[in-house]
Amino acid sequence: MNSKNNFDIVRLILASVVMLVHTAEVTRNADIRFLAHILNSDFAVKGFFAISGFLIAKSYLRSNSIKSYFVKRAQRILPAYIFVIVMCLIIGVCLTSLPLKEFITNKETIKYVIANFSFMNFIQPSLPGVFTNNPNQPMDGSLWTIKAEITLYVLLPFIVPLLVKKPFKTYATIFAISCVWFFYFTSVYTGPKADTLAKQFIALSSYFFFGSLLATNQAIFDKLKEITIVSLVAFVIFKNTSFSYLIEPVAFSSVVILFCTGLCREIKISQFGDLSYGMYLYHWPIIQVLTHFGVFDRNAYLGLMLTIILTVTLAFTSWNLLESRFLKRSHGHIPKATSHEA
Repeated sequence: MNSKNNFDIVRLILASVVMLVHTAEVTRNADIRFLAHILNSDFAVKGFFAISGFLIAKSYLRSNSIKSYFVKRAQRILPAYIFVIVMCLIIGVCLTSLPLKEFITNKETIKYVIANFSFMNFIQPSLPGVFTNNPNQPMDGSLWTIKAEITLYVLLPFIVPLLVKKPFKTYATIFAISCVWFFYFTSVYTGPKADTLAKQFIALSSYFFFGSLLATNQAIFDKLKEITIVSLVAFVIFKNTSFSYLIEPVAFSSVVILFCTGLCREIKISQFGDLSYGMYLYHWPIIQVLTHFGVFDRNAYLGLMLTIILTVTLAFTSWNLLESRFLKRSHGHIPKATSHEA
C-alpha cells in the first residue's frame, strides 16, 4: 500500500455521516429528517469496519508480539471510551430529575456503570431520570459497535495466519457464517431484539475480515479496482432484492478501501489530528443535551450547527489532550492521524 493514502479523510467523512444521520434520528425533528434519507449510516458503520480490518491487520503484522498488539489496541480504544462514559455520568448528575443521592445509588445507575465499562451498553443504555422527555433516552447509542470491534480485534490474531495461508477458503468460511447469521436474524428469527442481534460482530466480520484479506494478500489487493467494479455492478443489480446482503460485504468494503488507498490524490488532514473516533463517540450525548434544552425545537438547523461545532471541538480536544498522549507511550512520539492503527 502506498504511504500516501486517504484513510484520515474517508474516516472523517464516514464519522460525519453517522453524526448527521443520528442527529435526524435521535431528535426525530421533521425539519432535518431528510438527512436520514439522503445519507446512509449503515454503509458508514460497515465502511468503518472494513477500514479497521485493513489497518488492524497491518498493525498486527508489524507488532513485535501479541502483547504489543493488544497494548496498542487498548491505548487507542480505551482512553476516549472511558472518557465518554464518565462524561455521560456527569451529564446524568447534572440533568437527572432525581435527587442526587437517589440517582447515585439507583440500581440503573450502578447497572449503567458496570454494563458500559464492560462494553455491554445494550444492557443499560440510559440513566435514571435523564433525557426522559427526549424522543430517545440512551446516553450514547453509538457505543454498541465498540464491543463488536474489540471482539474482532481478539479474533484477528487467529484469523490473519489463516488468511495468509489460505485466503479464499478462510474468507469464504467467514463470509458464509456472517451471511447465515444475518439471514437468520432478519428472515427466520422474529423474537426479541432480532434487529439488534442481526448487527452483531458475526454479521460485521465479513466486512472487517475482507479488509484484513486485502491487507494480508498483495495479489488480491492489486486487483482491488476490478473487485470493486464487479461487486458494485452486482450490488446495483441485486440492490432491491432479498439477496443484496450477499453482495454488500465485498461491495461496501472494496469501494471504501479503494477510496482510501488509491482512487484519488491524497487529501492531508493529519495536522488536525485523528478526529473520526472522537466524533463517533461524542456526537450522540451532545445531540441529547441540545435536545434536552429544546434547541432543536426552537431551530433545528441551529441545533444541527451546534452539534457539528461542539462535536468537532470535543473530538479535537480529546485527540490532543487525551488520545494522542496515550498513543505516544507506544510510538515514542505524537503519532500522525493515520498511525493510530499502526
